Amino acid sequence: PGTSDNGITGTWSPATVDNTTNGTYTFTPTAGQCADPFTLSVTVNPNITPTFSFGTSLTICDGETVPVLPGTSDNGYTGTWSPAVVDNTTSGTYTFTPTSGQCAAPTTFTVTVNPILTPTFAFGTSLTACEGSTMPALPATSDNGVTGTWSPAVIDNTTSGTYTFTPTSGQCAIGTTLTVTIDPNITPVFSIGSSLTICAGASVPVLPGTSDNGVTGTWSPAVVDNTTNGTYTFTPTAGLCALPFTFTVTVNPNITPTFSFGTSLSVCNGASVPTLPGTSNEGITGTWSPAVIDNTTSGTYTFTPDAGLCAVTTTLTVTVNPILTPTFDFGTSITICEGSTAPVLVNTSNNGIQGTWSPATVDNMVSGTYTFTPDAGQCGTPTTLTVTIEPNITPVFSFGSTLTICTGGTVPTLPNTSDNGITGTWSPAVVNTNASGTYTFTPTAGLCALPVTYAVTVNPILTPAFAFGLSQSICIGGTVPTLPASSTNGITGTWSPAVVDNTVSGTYTFTPDAGQCATTASFNMEVNPIPVVTVRNDTLVYDGNFVPGYTFTTTPAGSVNWTNNNTAIGLGASGTGSMPSFTATNLGSTPITGTVTVTPNINGCVGQARQFVITVNPLNKDVFVPNVFSPNGDGKNEVLYVYGNYIDKLEMRIFNQWGQQIAEITNKSQGWDGKH
Repeated sequence: PGTSDNGITGTWSPATVDNTTNGTYTFTPTAGQCADPFTLSVTVNPNITPTFSFGTSLTICDGETVPVLPGTSDNGYTGTWSPAVVDNTTSGTYTFTPTSGQCAAPTTFTVTVNPILTPTFAFGTSLTACEGSTMPALPATSDNGVTGTWSPAVIDNTTSGTYTFTPTSGQCAIGTTLTVTIDPNITPVFSIGSSLTICAGASVPVLPGTSDNGVTGTWSPAVVDNTTNGTYTFTPTAGLCALPFTFTVTVNPNITPTFSFGTSLSVCNGASVPTLPGTSNEGITGTWSPAVIDNTTSGTYTFTPDAGLCAVTTTLTVTVNPILTPTFDFGTSITICEGSTAPVLVNTSNNGIQGTWSPATVDNMVSGTYTFTPDAGQCGTPTTLTVTIEPNITPVFSFGSTLTICTGGTVPTLPNTSDNGITGTWSPAVVNTNASGTYTFTPTAGLCALPVTYAVTVNPILTPAFAFGLSQSICIGGTVPTLPASSTNGITGTWSPAVVDNTVSGTYTFTPDAGQCATTASFNMEVNPIPVVTVRNDTLVYDGNFVPGYTFTTTPAGSVNWTNNNTAIGLGASGTGSMPSFTATNLGSTPITGTVTVTPNINGCVGQARQFVITVNPLNKDVFVPNVFSPNGDGKNEVLYVYGNYIDKLEMRIFNQWGQQIAEITNKSQGWDGKH
């Protein structure tokens, strides 16, 4: 306050008490009062949070012991709790409010109550399995998150038992059990036994789907193969406590009895034959039917094994061959041409007799007799082949064996009978007059005659060629070629005319000498005159004048080229044909000239050049501004203009007598009519 309880007025410093910090506050009496200063010391104590032995939170299982909520904290603060008692079945928050007047803050105690869980597992609480089957592992954590241990720790798949799960301490969970029942495995029993031995192809049992002791299941393979050894496995139906069962089948192969004489025998009529034995090479016993071989008649003899042996019947086929005379495609005599293909003497006759020939090869140059002797053991007699050799004739033709002609020349007809009477055919059949070729005469089959050839050479018709070509163009009086008597490709002949005239155009014909495969050739000589050109007269123009184009004329008609030695006049440096129009230029102070030179040309014959001069004079460069003009409407000097030929930029200002600008001219075509 500004006045003490005893009426002294004054001021405080500081003026306001800070309720967060210790401090000293001084009261100074107002001047003029008989009073001393006064001090106030303020001590600010901090607010303390009450603490308890059970902390600020607690997690318990449903129904567990909970602490009593005391009226005084561990650090000496009194107060009350709301709620006043902890509920051990429901989670909740409990607030401690300090008694008024204490430097203490409220605090809370949070209690979390977890329910009591029964651990659950995927395999449940009971399990029935077959002895020895795969059992589940006993996990250390249940499906609902409870950890613990099993006793026993591993399921025994051979004995029934109970397994107890005990949760790890500190979890809100109770123990649980798993009851395991182990059923013993049954071995299926079948009337067919566990093994069988048979001969290949013998009867085999059907594999039943149910064993004699009532176990159902499937077989793999499902059917017994009576041709191959194998093991057949019976797999009990899933869910049955039964063991797989195997049935082993041994299939013995059926042996085919063999004998030293084989399965077939070929003999000549009346030859020795073997005795038929009662035991095969493999020891198979049995009987033959018929029992004895007949050496005069072909037949089949069957061996039947004794009963109870894994063996099949076998046969012996006996072929009794008659005594044969060997026969061949070529018969017993042939006649052939000398050097022609003779038959190969084969070692087997058409009727199957094998043997050898003497001599072994037919000589196609000399007549002779060849003897075939059958090999020992063959049912055959010797035979002979008589070979007669006739000499070959060479066909002869009147036109000989060669011919040379020019393309398209005359050729003979190719006859089908030679001059010495040999008939035959030609290939090709007609002589080609345009291409060289060889023609072959082939005698008719069966004739003792040799093929002959007729070689025809066809030379092409050549066009004579010369170094100077087929034509030339010269200027009158120019050099001309000498006409040679032989072309560059070797054709000889004569020219008409014989000498080239260098003053007149003309054609010169070369005629080849007789007997050569060549055609005539011609040479054209073009003689061109020297042209004369007509040009324009010297010309005088002024800067900016339009100079029209000019067409040059030549006698006789030809082409022209022109040049200009000074492009500053506005004309290009050169051109062909007419001179184009142009605008003359000369921005200087003195006249300039350009000399145009014109040269005529006809087929390369250049005439005398002619010249003419173009002079370009400059325009006056003075600037004229009239000092008077008369804008009175009479049509004369109505407008004030600035005059000059080369004015590029203009700025003229007009002022009145008072110095005021009344007009401005920026273009020489603008002018001023006196108005403002």
